[in-house]
Amino acid sequence: MNRLIVIFWILVLTSGSTYSQKKLNFKRELSKIRREKDIDKVRITLGKLIESESKIGRTENLITLKQRMGELMQRTGNFAEAEKNLIDSYELYKSSFERREHNFLVNLGSQKTYFDAMDELAYFYLYTGNVKKGEQLFLESRAKRDSVLPKLSVHRIQPVIGLGSVYLKKGQLDKAFDQFERARKMIKRSTSTGFDFDNLNRLYYNDMIELCFTKGKLREAREYIEQLGIASSGRMKFSSKLVRKLETARVFEMEARWYMHEGDLRKAQEYLDKANQYYPLTVTSSGVRFKIMKTQAVLFWQQKEWVKADAAFQELVLQYRQHIRSNFISMSEYEKEQFYNTLKSDFDLFNSYVVASFDRNPTGLLEQMYNNVINTKALLLNGSNQKKNKILASGDQALIQKLHEWEKAKSYLSALFFQNGSGEQIATTTAEIESLEKELNQASGLFESVENPPDWQKVKSSLKPGEAAVELIRSQMISKTNPKTDSSVYVMLVLKPEEAQPKGYIIPAGNRFERRNLAYYRNNILSKTEDRLSYDNFWQPLRKNLKGINRIYFSPDGVYNQINLNALFNTDSQKFLIDETELVYLTNTADLLITNQTGTNTTAVLVGRPHFDDATVYKGQSPEYGQRNVLSAELISFKEQEFLDLPGTEAELNIIEGTLKQQGVRVTTYLGHEAAEQNVKSVKGPSVFHIATHGFFVEDTASLVSPMIRSGLVLAGVKSRDKTNIEDGILTAYEATNLDLNLTSLVVLSACQTGLGEVRNGEGVYGLQRAIIVAGARNLLMGISKNSA
Repeated sequence: MNRLIVIFWILVLTSGSTYSQKKLNFKRELSKIRREKDIDKVRITLGKLIESESKIGRTENLITLKQRMGELMQRTGNFAEAEKNLIDSYELYKSSFERREHNFLVNLGSQKTYFDAMDELAYFYLYTGNVKKGEQLFLESRAKRDSVLPKLSVHRIQPVIGLGSVYLKKGQLDKAFDQFERARKMIKRSTSTGFDFDNLNRLYYNDMIELCFTKGKLREAREYIEQLGIASSGRMKFSSKLVRKLETARVFEMEARWYMHEGDLRKAQEYLDKANQYYPLTVTSSGVRFKIMKTQAVLFWQQKEWVKADAAFQELVLQYRQHIRSNFISMSEYEKEQFYNTLKSDFDLFNSYVVASFDRNPTGLLEQMYNNVINTKALLLNGSNQKKNKILASGDQALIQKLHEWEKAKSYLSALFFQNGSGEQIATTTAEIESLEKELNQASGLFESVENPPDWQKVKSSLKPGEAAVELIRSQMISKTNPKTDSSVYVMLVLKPEEAQPKGYIIPAGNRFERRNLAYYRNNILSKTEDRLSYDNFWQPLRKNLKGINRIYFSPDGVYNQINLNALFNTDSQKFLIDETELVYLTNTADLLITNQTGTNTTAVLVGRPHFDDATVYKGQSPEYGQRNVLSAELISFKEQEFLDLPGTEAELNIIEGTLKQQGVRVTTYLGHEAAEQNVKSVKGPSVFHIATHGFFVEDTASLVSPMIRSGLVLAGVKSRDKTNIEDGILTAYEATNLDLNLTSLVVLSACQTGLGEVRNGEGVYGLQRAIIVAGARNLLMGISKNSA
């Protein structure tokens, strides 16, 4: 008996000793992290701690460690790892908080709460441009905190600051200011001890400085910078030396910008030098580094040190392109767009600098400008089609099945936007789609290859004598030394096989193009009157720089996405442009580098005159695709209209069918109830694909619904009340991106408004034309008139 008691106490003491040793080791490793300034060593140490805490099962430590790893990865530009760790932390928080609802502190000493996991993830999404997801998480955090915490608790402040950051990202400056003021008052009245107020203040002051810069309140910005400096020199006891150095560099960069606003360029350079001195060299990609690079480029510009400014701007956009490409693999289509938007203003700044430098004949800048536009267009446009082709060619049946699940989910989501009370389903389905898409991106390895991006030399080498490639870029004239009343300009970049570098030309008066000239062009189409001015307005400024060229590969931007140059009438020659010049439209001149698949494909698919009220179109086991009702008032109005029968489209298809058959083309025609969404989706790369029906683009000034959902084609059964229909009778542009048109030479959308969409400068038109190109079609013919069907 005595022997058993002795053994028991030996085990207890040994176990306590082991626990104490593990705790001591944990603290030692944390101390290493705080002293370390090498990113790789910090990451390795954090990884070891996460692994050991996972084995032990200490959830509280694991939540905090995952957050810190996520924050480190975000700060250093590795968004895939950042999101993974922050989501892990968030999921651990949710499972833990459900078990201990009122014990909200993870650690009493650090004053960290379970709710912090939501805020860290929310800030990550804000940083990468996904404001919608960030706002949802901050609202969730605020609601959770308010439900269990005392009214004056210091732990209720962080989501208040976070929502201020959301409003700032949205451009709602007054709401952002009010939210930050509320947070300031909450901090001021708090009497908590042991809480890391410096961290709260850094979040709050950082955004207040940016807000003051935006509103031109330099005196207030000065005060906040001083306060940020104090907060950043505070304890920061839970951060590594690496993070502290990044934070110090960030404060000095803000100081430099403040002096630039004040016009003291010498002092600005002094603080920028300090920022570079503190910036850790082991961190090659971070938001702080990009801000320092941008501020330095602008400072050189203001100092008129042109050689240094040229090099700084070129290095900035080159680093941005690499940053985009390396992070796209971890993002869904929506997230890519939002992330690119966080950087787009800096690409626009570069373009404005190039415009302001035209009198110096900036060859190197034009080359970089050309590379910027073809690379960003390639990344934003070509992903879906390339991904689909790679996956189908892989033969991996599990991956192919996942691809089909993703496509089906996209169709389901598109239909949900037109159903009553579907907000929660939309959120759930969107999350499912994004998760599947990220898996597919990583499995296909689509964005992993960064060694061989397209460039202007490769495009030039694809041209033959007598040909030219033209990239049109909408830009702003913002040079203080050369003010313009008309700030919008177009830059025409031209590649010719016989010329060593791209040539650039400025097309001024962009505002006049986009207002008066475009209105005149559209009014003539609607009124069916002769257009005697648009040729001179839109084509002549380009034509004079293309003398001796027989074939022009043309990639438009801005207002040029909304007009058909080929249809412009030359009153002098009495010819249309298409009869004078071979003008080939491209979404991106880098498309000239794509090797088109060839074969003996001589098939055509024709779709027309759908039976809109037909209740007998293809039925299946998916009742969710039933009666339509949509989220926004504009879409409800669209759905409730009566779609007129289109007998002319049947006659149109009969003529086309006869002509094609005479040429030996195998034709499949879908009319009436067969002109159904399911048949359109089942098309497999015919040489010609012709659809004649109603098209639509529904305006949405609030931008609550994607333009890819708000544009599409109306097909058979759209008014059917039969809820057993597999499809709902409307093919949105969002769904059309999944069509298999890789071997299709020509798509004709003989329908009203198919050419309309939301124009985004530098990215083209978001609507049906974008969808058809993404789906792989080589040529597209469509209409923009609201009365063309």
